[in-house]
Amino acid sequence: MPTGRRLRVFLCHASQDKPAVRELYKRLAAETWIDPWLDEENLLPGQDFDLEIYKAARDSDAIIICLSKISVVKEGYVNREIRRALDASDEKPEGTIFIIPLRLDDCSPSFERLKKLHYADYFTPNAHEKLIKSLRLRADALRIEITENPIAAPVVAQPAATMPASEDNLDLYRFIKIDLGSRGPVLYPFWIAKYPVTNRQYERFLKADDFVNEEYWRDLPKVDENCKPIGVWKEDGLKWLQENLKDYTYFPRESWKVEPKLWDDPQFGISQPNNPLVGICWFEANAYCKWLAVHWKDLSESSVNSNLEKFQIRLPLETEWKIAAGGNIPEGRYPWDKPGMATTNADEINKRANVAKKIGHTSPVNQFPEGMSPYGVMDMAGNVWEWQANLSKDHNSLGLRGGSWFNYGDFARVSIRNSALPIGRLSHSIGFRVALVPPNG
Repeated sequence: MPTGRRLRVFLCHASQDKPAVRELYKRLAAETWIDPWLDEENLLPGQDFDLEIYKAARDSDAIIICLSKISVVKEGYVNREIRRALDASDEKPEGTIFIIPLRLDDCSPSFERLKKLHYADYFTPNAHEKLIKSLRLRADALRIEITENPIAAPVVAQPAATMPASEDNLDLYRFIKIDLGSRGPVLYPFWIAKYPVTNRQYERFLKADDFVNEEYWRDLPKVDENCKPIGVWKEDGLKWLQENLKDYTYFPRESWKVEPKLWDDPQFGISQPNNPLVGICWFEANAYCKWLAVHWKDLSESSVNSNLEKFQIRLPLETEWKIAAGGNIPEGRYPWDKPGMATTNADEINKRANVAKKIGHTSPVNQFPEGMSPYGVMDMAGNVWEWQANLSKDHNSLGLRGGSWFNYGDFARVSIRNSALPIGRLSHSIGFRVALVPPNG
């Protein structure tokens, strides 16, 4: 008869391999019949970590020993764990699947007692499926019932890019046309996103199987502080991506991704789908724009904005952003101010924008309709600073506009200009919106 419990799986690893092992833990925990044990997930404050790790390994049904070029030459605690695991395996009947050596990269393990076991190479295709197959055999031997993850209904596989928007949020994908003709500093018509990019929108890119397409990350447009083109960031974005992918390359390429720094934060991340995305650098924002252009016809943006196809998709220039916000004359005006007016009353500002930490975090991008610009563009004051396409005066940092939830209301005025380094992605107050411009715009 089934035992009525889950398969206990202990993850033995070196601390330097934690990112890869953390991803492995998540994938095992998603199986309803597996109970994985990972120190950072299972150890509680105040516990004797050495004792608890010993007990967890001793009481486990299977031990996965994660090996890498780092761990096989490392001295110290990880070797002690491996020796304990091997000693425990000596007490199992011959032929029992108990120790599973898992190579995270093309390393050469030095433990003689491991060499008689067949390795799972987690950097090769279908490796995870093979690992699960071994764990199934162990569960069968222990008469542990294997329950499949529930599936609501058969689903035809489709790229993440085609994930439909629900009817009640289609407005979040809308672009607004700005056309001053020959009357302003921008002589071409352009379209700007009605709202900043939300967590839900960025999630499509993050889940897409072409997230690491190098074309999205190289040759990013370089524009000076006067919004004049001065070339491209040829390999800077790609180098940033490759550096940040180093902890993910243990897995099949289609699962490679770099999540925003605050992606799992309950106040800022994907658990708030209609809040503006934060925790990303300038390169990530630009790569999203390129991805959006490639997949435009398959996305909700296309269906909501008909006849907008033959356009360049990029971050807005500061000149474009200021126009969409209604301009910065008179000095001190906010996007919602009528011509010749500039709000000074703090209560009025707080009613129209998420500023001054009054909420304590970002808010849904459509929460402040009274903050709308004369063109109908939303959330241009407060909530998040928005990455701009152009450099600042120092030519090392990129422009930011709009203020944020974290800053006082004065920072949300249209005339206020901020900046940040392109690799700055720890901020909980920087996001972006997208612009569509003519091919030569």
